[in-house]
Amino acid sequence: MATRFPELSRRSFLKGIGLGSAAAVASGSRPLGLAGIRPAGAQEQRLAKVAIALGADPRTLMPNAIVDWTTSVPIEHIYDPALLHDPTEEYSIGPWLTTLSNVDELTWELKLVKPDITFHNGHVLDASAFKAAIDWAKDPANESHYLERWEVMSDVTVVDPQTLRITTAEPFPIIDQRLREVHPIDPQYLQEAGAQKMAEQPIGTGPFTFVEWKRGERLVVDRNPNYWRNPVQVDRVEFRFIPEFSSRLSALLAEEIEIVKDVPVDSIETVNNSGVARIEALPSSRINYVALVNNREDSVLNDVRIRQAINYGVDVKGIIDGVFQGQATRMAGALSGLNPDVNPEIKPYPYDPEKAQALLKEAGYEPGELEIVMDAPQGRYPMDSDAAQAIAASLGAIGINVQVQYNEWGTHLDKIVNRRTGDMFYLGWGPSLEAYGTLAFLFVGDSTYSGYTNPDVEAKIAEASKTVDPEARRQMWNEIQQMVYNDAGWLFLWQQHDIYGVSNKVEWDPRPDEFLWMGETGPRTG
Repeated sequence: MATRFPELSRRSFLKGIGLGSAAAVASGSRPLGLAGIRPAGAQEQRLAKVAIALGADPRTLMPNAIVDWTTSVPIEHIYDPALLHDPTEEYSIGPWLTTLSNVDELTWELKLVKPDITFHNGHVLDASAFKAAIDWAKDPANESHYLERWEVMSDVTVVDPQTLRITTAEPFPIIDQRLREVHPIDPQYLQEAGAQKMAEQPIGTGPFTFVEWKRGERLVVDRNPNYWRNPVQVDRVEFRFIPEFSSRLSALLAEEIEIVKDVPVDSIETVNNSGVARIEALPSSRINYVALVNNREDSVLNDVRIRQAINYGVDVKGIIDGVFQGQATRMAGALSGLNPDVNPEIKPYPYDPEKAQALLKEAGYEPGELEIVMDAPQGRYPMDSDAAQAIAASLGAIGINVQVQYNEWGTHLDKIVNRRTGDMFYLGWGPSLEAYGTLAFLFVGDSTYSGYTNPDVEAKIAEASKTVDPEARRQMWNEIQQMVYNDAGWLFLWQQHDIYGVSNKVEWDPRPDEFLWMGETGPRTG
């Protein structure tokens, strides 16, 4: 029978931040259908075009290759996932292209929800397309970011055209989180065209078909008239690549684009009073943090006293109140309050400059002697440049001189992946709706996205990852969060609030998992 993983229920968390059904009724939002699809009905009208502003180009259009939100957004319009977060089930993982069932503690099966789904080129989707995607990502020669994430899948077998069987090397009770990342690819197209062509001219099963990609300018997709799941109500989607926040906002107000993410907090009133657009905002599952790199031998942050001093020395609440005008939620540790696996016993590091200076002195540094380089993105996250500057100013006040290197997003990501950042780097991670996807992929020594290593933490993560009993697993995640907190594995910052500017012509509601998807969008009628 299909596995629903009830221990990961998010109802209390979503209602707590105003995302439950009562909030939806009060706001006048229309109810969503299964997995976020609006109920069929008003199909007579369509939008000719929706333009979405992103801060950077995708890194590739090859699915299952790179872990990066700006890459995933266009890909998920062209390709469907195997499974997806379902808002009607408190964002637990539910069916999409497939259902998931559990055969035994090491064996799982994906079964197609329909037998007649086709790729954009007319080829029929079957179980071999899922196997092709997983096999491609697990081939070390392809350098996929998903190799490590899917490594536990030791055997992937096509049972019949509608069924894929997956065997794991050890018990892996949260495999649904990894299968949500799988986007099936046409094995015939991959063999004939090759991965490079597929990365530039993608063919999926999704609601939109690829038209063109002018790097640094725009990526265009058109409505798939034969989409298997529901009628698509947008004829064309254009992704416009606009690095600067101010330029994105200007384009929205000039009615050149319809959706922009991360509207600066000081522009909320301007958008709402514009007459052409409105603000749609909600607390996101994405978290923001500053990595304190201790997995390089030459890093000064190998000393836990300095990492702790940084946490005591940054006025995180002051930055939220000032830079973000309250539009962010402080995190105590590595998980936000939206994450059902958060340890509620952990409290934020208090702002204590004197304690921070005492720890620095204990570590052998007088005020002004310690110099650190921090890499920060420019235009990727809400108020990221201002936040980085404020963090540097806080640390300067306790005697740590921070040189901030601001990077265009592609450069920033490349520096992180290739371990060429300074001893600190600013990053966001999401969607973060369960412990495993954050703790097991950020707090291990070979992770590029955290820069943190601690053998005791890694051993506990390995144990939790294969623990089947949900209560025992939850307790382990709690212990891991406490260990990381005590060890000051990051500068713990905030849960991001997603603030979208949306054209009044478009009916669209944001989701906490950042699934920015036009397959369920249509013209605004109210």
